[in-house]
Amino acid sequence: MLVGRAPGAAVLLAPAGAVAGVDVRGAPVGTRELDLLDPSTLVRRVHAVVLGGPSTVDGVVRWLAERGHGFAVGPQPFEVVPIVPAAEPLGLAPADGYAVCTSAVPLDVPALALVGSTAAGLVVVDADLDPAECRRVAMSAHDAFARTGVTVPATVFAVATGTPTGTPLSTLCATATTALHHACRTLSARVSNAQRPSVERSGTESSTLRLS
Repeated sequence: MLVGRAPGAAVLLAPAGAVAGVDVRGAPVGTRELDLLDPSTLVRRVHAVVLGGPSTVDGVVRWLAERGHGFAVGPQPFEVVPIVPAAEPLGLAPADGYAVCTSAVPLDVPALALVGSTAAGLVVVDADLDPAECRRVAMSAHDAFARTGVTVPATVFAVATGTPTGTPLSTLCATATTALHHACRTLSARVSNAQRPSVERSGTESSTLRLS
């Protein structure tokens, strides 16, 4: 997996495909392809997850399609449709998704968070999970926003690496919640240092957060 960053966006790339789940609280404004993450759908894997708006998503889809990564819809290598669910933290600056992908580096964080007038978060767990289990992890991790005082509508994704580790689901949920909570607290501290009144009222501050 790879991660790309820009001031108003974050992209997790999984060109070979990865199982993901999502939990949404509040109006699902600025979201894309969340229904495909329902465990009952034919699509079982995503090829990227985007915390960002349409311009970011369009660039990510183009980057993946050019390289033949996506859900196969024909016999030829280029006959693919990249599956790229997304949630936009409204109010943040747009980002060039293609450039974000080009500058992506190996995954180096367990959690990403962006907060504008809506919030979006993502956690990656080192496990082999099915879509329903990923959704359970996302639901648990979502509590991190509430613990940090973020009260705007929020979307949280959970993505599994696919590595069989044998870690109990309850432990994965707790670990994911801690990781996103740390990310949110770091973001809150950065906003406070910039003398913003609160995390949830900041329409310009954003961050993807590195954990120690």
